[in-house]
Amino acid sequence: MADLKVTTFCVVTGASRGIGKEIAIQLAQKLGPNSSVQLVARNQQALEDTADKIRERVDGSVQVRCVAADLSNVESVTNANQEIFDNVKDISTFSHAILVHNAASLGDTSKYARELDDVDSLQKFCLLNMSGPISLTSAFFKVFGHGKDSLRKTVVQLTSDNGTTPYKTMHVYCMAKAGRDMFFRVMALEEPEVRILSYDPGAVDTDMFKQTFSSPDKDLVSAVGDISKQTYFLKPEQSAGALVKALEKDKYENATVVRAYDELGMKVD
Repeated sequence: MADLKVTTFCVVTGASRGIGKEIAIQLAQKLGPNSSVQLVARNQQALEDTADKIRERVDGSVQVRCVAADLSNVESVTNANQEIFDNVKDISTFSHAILVHNAASLGDTSKYARELDDVDSLQKFCLLNMSGPISLTSAFFKVFGHGKDSLRKTVVQLTSDNGTTPYKTMHVYCMAKAGRDMFFRVMALEEPEVRILSYDPGAVDTDMFKQTFSSPDKDLVSAVGDISKQTYFLKPEQSAGALVKALEKDKYENATVVRAYDELGMKVD
């Protein structure tokens, strides 16, 4: 078992709603006194709502900071990477650093792959879902170091079965998940002392899930409609709780996929 209740610097992207919001809230409650939680997303007001809910539960023992940023914009990503870490003056005050890559988008699911001709939209998608997280991870390492003698570090990236199973009109999302999974598998080889968790949150009742109903592909719409009626269709708080449980157990092999359903004891094929 890993003791999360130590002084921790924690970053959660996409923390304004859905799974990311619940991860931030539940994880913050597990951290030790004087920890610092950085909440990152585009919507400042929604971030403040997440921060307020955390403060209600931690009684001032954890500092919460909101970083509003459009993670599909190059300048905004660069500025956010600086702002997230600009108040870290002495890393020796922390025993653990956690980075959670939750921010994501489905891309344009209203089109088939042959119709994707908007280069600007594709670049923004790749920045949000792939190159942005890579850049933030690099900034994380620059602050907290690397190697056996550096600060204890955990990197979590949310993945999906879309990284291994293709679905019509979910082309770029499947691509991003497959690409990110492989990137962090490589990192696990390069940085064996870092705990890297690829977390599959399962089918979750979020705005992103609802977007799949706008697909022109009837097979996909039918499939996700069936999923939404199943007992394994999770609430964000259920999936976030399973992630925190996996982090506490700390029994996963680096960069292998850990499924919410397994942590919750659900049998889902």
